[in-house]
Amino acid sequence: MNAALSLSDSPPALWLAVAGACVGLAALLPLFTAVSGLVFPRRLVVGVGAFSAVALLFGELGQGYETVPWLDLALHVVSMAVLAVVGMGLALLPTAGGPVRTPVWVLSTLAFGFAMMVGALWEVMEFALDGLLGTNTQDTGLPDTMWDIVANALGAALGAVAAHAAACFGRRVPPAGLLLDVVAANPVIYGAWRGPLGGAQREVGGAQARADGPLQRGGQARPDVVPGE
Repeated sequence: MNAALSLSDSPPALWLAVAGACVGLAALLPLFTAVSGLVFPRRLVVGVGAFSAVALLFGELGQGYETVPWLDLALHVVSMAVLAVVGMGLALLPTAGGPVRTPVWVLSTLAFGFAMMVGALWEVMEFALDGLLGTNTQDTGLPDTMWDIVANALGAALGAVAAHAAACFGRRVPPAGLLLDVVAANPVIYGAWRGPLGGAQREVGGAQARADGPLQRGGQARPDVVPGE
């Protein structure tokens, strides 16, 4: 996410085109809602537009990456935090938002991994653009890439912790309030959601312990129990 254009080299038509692209990126969410029925919080749509404007209009055309040296890393942290929340939402899909048979921190780990995967693919894309088109997205090369990955890891960790607090305890630690809003607004795909999973997990654990009653001490099945039943 580093500047490749000079402000003096950016004609008004280019500014308008990039501004239109920012609006178009934000409009993708409502369009997806119209096609799929999946509802996104309005502030997420606004956030996508604002993020695009800061990254493209201010950062690229406005030379913001030169005037604000930490801007690139800050954008990486923010985007990865949101992606980790998205990852938590995906991890909840198999149970439709209902209690899971693993601790919630396992889902948080998956959410962290999802964000880091997207971040890694982004760095691969930048590398490909620089090699194929002669752009300068990775600026100083390896140091730029590694600092981006560090920022990605920090953002993904923050997002995963926030998503864990939201899913397990209902706490709206930013940006994980988006997760609770999406779950509440989409009862078709999160129909088993009955609130934070903390208490529900304890109930499932107790029920599972009762279901595993035929197991003898030490984890050995009784002779009259067929494994898998």
